Amino acid sequence: MDSDERATIAFPVSADGRRSTAAAGRAVIAGALAQTDPAGAEAARHETDWRTRYPAHLRRLIEVGLMSRDTAVTLARDGLAALYEQMRVTQPDGTETGLDALVPAGARSSLSTFTVTGGGAGERELSVPYRGERLRGDALLNRLDAWVATGIIEPSCAEAVRAVAAHPEWLALPGRTLVMLGAGAEVGPLPVLLGWGARIAAVDLPRPGIWDRVLQAARQSGGTLLAPADADQPGRT
Repeated sequence: MDSDERATIAFPVSADGRRSTAAAGRAVIAGALAQTDPAGAEAARHETDWRTRYPAHLRRLIEVGLMSRDTAVTLARDGLAALYEQMRVTQPDGTETGLDALVPAGARSSLSTFTVTGGGAGERELSVPYRGERLRGDALLNRLDAWVATGIIEPSCAEAVRAVAAHPEWLALPGRTLVMLGAGAEVGPLPVLLGWGARIAAVDLPRPGIWDRVLQAARQSGGTLLAPADADQPGRT
């Protein structure tokens, strides 16, 4: 096999010959609910408008998981098993196998970890982004009043934000480590968590643009970033 040829993970081929994320989504949600909520599993399995109605099935999955810890663990375990069963591995020659084909394949390279310690000051006050600025202090409290008055948020939501604003120490995260998948997502919580002093073990695609953004956020923050590096090429991140 040429060094540039790699097996890839793909969604399964559906009855119409296309790789359908919707069909896989139905199967995974149905598989997760099969033991704990058979009726919910059937509803997901036979949903004909998955692209617009999938939130209802995800909500049902969450509600069932709130019943107990054991139920939540069962849902997670069964959902992962269903996902494992659905996804396929496609080889460069076009053949397909199950995910178990990857287990004996061995890693093509090894990773190490490097640490970026932010040089910025940590956040000491709650702020909320709004129309290109960050609301804090009296400006935030006044905006909460306006949102409640116009029906944008519930009074209980405003009270919760006021409570946090009055106790910013609740958000201090030094000594806490969080694993973040999709760390470079544009609307993700990476800058916020780093700003409150967290240590983030970051996972994302090996694309320079993504990691440039992640590393810049880490260097400017008051937190710490753990990022992957190519162990076979020292100095290459």
